[in-house]
Amino acid sequence: DRPTMTAAAAAAAAALRRAGMAAGSSSAPSSRLSSYAARARLAPPSKGTTPLFSAAASCCCRSGGGGSFRQQSTTTTTTTTVAAAEEERRSSLGSLPPDFLSSLEYDIPGLVSSTNRYDLEGHGRGESWHPLAPPSAVLFPKSTAEVSSIVSRCAEAAVPIIPWGAGTSLEGHVSAIRGGTVTLDMARFDSIELPNDGSSPSDDGALLPDAHVHVGAGVTRRTLNESLRHTGMSFMVDPGADATLGGMVACGASGTAAVKYGTMRENVLGLQVVLPDGTVAVTGTDAVKSSAGYDLTALMCGSEGTLGVITRVTARLHPVPQHVAAAVCGFGTLHDAAGAAATLRALGVDVERCELLDSTSIEAFNAYAPRHGYGGSDTMPVRPTLFLEFAGPSADSVAEKANMAREVCVDGQGGSDFAFTSSEHERRRLWSARHRLYYASLALRPGCTGAVITDACVPLSRFADLVASTAQHVKRAGVVGPCFGHAGDGNFHCILPIKEGDSEEYIGKVHEVNDALIRGTIEAGGTCTGEHGVGYGKIKYLHCNFTQSQQDK
Repeated sequence: DRPTMTAAAAAAAAALRRAGMAAGSSSAPSSRLSSYAARARLAPPSKGTTPLFSAAASCCCRSGGGGSFRQQSTTTTTTTTVAAAEEERRSSLGSLPPDFLSSLEYDIPGLVSSTNRYDLEGHGRGESWHPLAPPSAVLFPKSTAEVSSIVSRCAEAAVPIIPWGAGTSLEGHVSAIRGGTVTLDMARFDSIELPNDGSSPSDDGALLPDAHVHVGAGVTRRTLNESLRHTGMSFMVDPGADATLGGMVACGASGTAAVKYGTMRENVLGLQVVLPDGTVAVTGTDAVKSSAGYDLTALMCGSEGTLGVITRVTARLHPVPQHVAAAVCGFGTLHDAAGAAATLRALGVDVERCELLDSTSIEAFNAYAPRHGYGGSDTMPVRPTLFLEFAGPSADSVAEKANMAREVCVDGQGGSDFAFTSSEHERRRLWSARHRLYYASLALRPGCTGAVITDACVPLSRFADLVASTAQHVKRAGVVGPCFGHAGDGNFHCILPIKEGDSEEYIGKVHEVNDALIRGTIEAGGTCTGEHGVGYGKIKYLHCNFTQSQQDK
């Protein structure tokens, strides 16, 4: 049941190795690349262990060139049972080779490593519901050369590697589901190199004559934007969490601003990557476009650590809008609200952000806000609500966009109480329900500290139907699940809070909602993940995504 590297994967790997040689790497390509593909595989379970997955992805699973899978049974188990099975599986898969760490530290003077239980458990899960699965060791490299040496040694010893950014992933990406794994914490890759140093104007008076920046993979989004404040430029991809740029590239992240600025794929010009055999490859250039051969930068986006370890990112920047305004509008039905969002896009109305919250989401915020000082003293009407943001070079241009949106939402889709403001304080107040939705959703079930967060993306023409049907499914199942989405690009989520002690029946219903959502998404011509990535949580849907959707065309 172990998938082998496909011809497409082998061709992609060869191209990456050639890129590494072209970049002047001293490491020669080797056959170790194919052995590295085993990093994403699950070994057969020990006798008596319930298999979680029949097979895992091959080296190129995230880009659609993976191996084959058997469909996992949809029978659900409690989180406790899953954790026990996973622990048994990991314990049967071995540990690090003897003296591996000491030998590595001898060969790389100054390398920081840890086998402290606190560090291991701190790197054993992201922000998802998946059970804790800590690595055998955590390494803290500080240079690309160190990463190259580590990766090369790990390839020789068949030691799996997990690159670690900020630990904000949601599908078990960072879980060490195979024993004897090392995690590379990239926090020390914190350099930020601005063109022209970003401190003195160029000849034409611009602080940043070229709208890009070179950053280490461990730089977080907020840290980068703070360093750019004096330039009038900003990195616009906003996944919500303060994720690292390396992790955002690896997972193909996006977020609320994608409707205007695109995803990570559209905001990365180039990368420095350490390939599975230790070769250092440089992809892309500082130019805004290129037709020179394979688009290796795009190949790495969304590869989730299966093709290499990202050490540096050349990120595209955008001017900070001079004028910004926000609006909210309520609707009688979820279908009407989703239809309004799709109509805004179809008519070309320029929105900076376009978010949809269902009635349960608004109800959750109304209960949460007074206890935590958000949203002022007024509660929001409990109904499906569209949250909009507009930006432009002048107040008049922003107002014009807002008026166009008002016509679509109120006159065209039957919305009401369209509220519009350009005051920063009022903008924050209007949007507070969206910004605090995750914690407000958890508060609907006291005692919850985590949730299953669904992630699906469909063509805009199918968005309204999917959102409405999912909300109905949540209600029929009798589970708590506020629904919301990045309505401007068809990306949709449902927050399903779970807590320790939930019955097997309740957990089963939660996963039933998630399963139905994803299968409905694929049938609608969409994808099983719009921005969270595959991890090991969605491996079972990946094959279906790239077979059923193709057969239906």
